[in-house]
Amino acid sequence: MRRDEYEGTKIHLPIDGLKITKVDTGEEIPLAHTFESIAKEDDIFVYCLSTTCSGILAEKFEAKSCIEILKPMLFIGLIQNALNRRPSIKNKHLEYSLVKYYKPYEPPIIDWALPEKIALSKLSSFSWQNEYRLAFAVNGAFDVYNVEAKLVPLGVQRNIQASSYSERRIKLGNLSKICKIHHF
Repeated sequence: MRRDEYEGTKIHLPIDGLKITKVDTGEEIPLAHTFESIAKEDDIFVYCLSTTCSGILAEKFEAKSCIEILKPMLFIGLIQNALNRRPSIKNKHLEYSLVKYYKPYEPPIIDWALPEKIALSKLSSFSWQNEYRLAFAVNGAFDVYNVEAKLVPLGVQRNIQASSYSERRIKLGNLSKICKIHHF
């Protein structure tokens, strides 16, 4: 179940609020909005992992077991090879890294225009997950500026429908030699 209403979105709200400046007068006008840059999340596929294996994390995720990946680079290589074998995936680019956690008041710099950076980031309130992600895109979803940038009035919440998200399955083969199962 998806619990992050801002998944696939980079948000920005400075501590003192968003402001626009009139060019001709230099007057600053406050806006009761957040800036949001939304990646084409229906075309970005993310595999989420954690760098932490603990009973506390399992409990938070309502899991009874955890799979430890003993050889992470081999695992990533298997995923890249599986993507290379899929003719339906045109761009074979696989992004992977620790998730970059950020606070909404931090400037988005250029990340707002880079969908792969958006896919590999989350609000700092999720930092307890110690997340590592692997992501690939279809239909040009990782192309620079392929985002919807908008101003959203403060207080507007999103309606999240977990059933509306598609999935892609890739076959990696037997992983028993590179993984270990922990039960809680």
